Amino acid sequence: MPFVSLRAHVSARNRKRLGLVSIVALFSAVIAATVTLAGFAQQQPPTQAPKPLILPIANRVPDANEQMMMHEQNAHVRNFNAANAERLKQMMQATDMLETMAIALKAEVDKSGDMSQNTLNKADTIEKLARIVKDRMKLTVAPK
Repeated sequence: MPFVSLRAHVSARNRKRLGLVSIVALFSAVIAATVTLAGFAQQQPPTQAPKPLILPIANRVPDANEQMMMHEQNAHVRNFNAANAERLKQMMQATDMLETMAIALKAEVDKSGDMSQNTLNKADTIEKLARIVKDRMKLTVAPK
C-alpha cells in the first residue's frame, strides 16, 4: 500500500505566512513571560512596616485609674445636670406661687381699696418670695 500524506500541499506563500504567524506568536509569548516575571520581581516584601494612620498614643486604651477618673467626671456632670434641673423646677414653682399671690393681692386691694394689716403681710410675703427667687436665679452650680 502506498503511503498517502494527509497534509495538504503548502505553497511557498503559505509557508511564509505560517512562519510569520509563528514568529509573532513566539514574540508575544516572550513578551508575556517578561511582563509576568517583572510583575513577580516587583512584589517584594516592604523593607519597613507601614506607619499607622493614628498614633498609638492617641489610640491606646485608658488604664484602670484613668477609667475610674472618667467615670467620676461623668458622675459629676450627671449630678450637675440633676441639680440644675431640680433648681429650675423649684424656681418655676416659686415663680408660679409668686404670680398667684400677686394676682390675689391686687384683686384684694382693688376690691377693698384700703391697706389693712393682712394686705401688708401678704405684700411682705410676696417681697420675701421675690428675693428668694432672685437669689436662686443668681446661684450657679458648676461641675468640678
